[in-house]
Amino acid sequence: MKPSSSSVSAAVVVALVVVAAASVAVVEVAEAAPSPLCNPTLLTPCAGPVLFGGPVPAVCCAQLRAQASCLCSYARSPNYGAYIRSPNAARLFAVCRLPMPRCS
Repeated sequence: MKPSSSSVSAAVVVALVVVAAASVAVVEVAEAAPSPLCNPTLLTPCAGPVLFGGPVPAVCCAQLRAQASCLCSYARSPNYGAYIRSPNAARLFAVCRLPMPRCS
């Protein structure tokens, strides 16, 4: 049995509504997403110096500079705060010639 033109038209309308709703959802998620600059995984070159001391790689300093606006949110995070406030982190900021974040 061949579908009627009205059922095909209804299916097209439903498909368009679904696509439109999905587009709105994607835009809302994109607007609510954090800044792409705030990505703590990019600070992994700093992990060794923060945890164990030792030399600070240039890429660590570059990432700290790139994410300077994110450091207070990291300091307030239960996952990252202890690293930002550690004595080795203070040394790391000094080596990178960056001010220690002053977060309220």
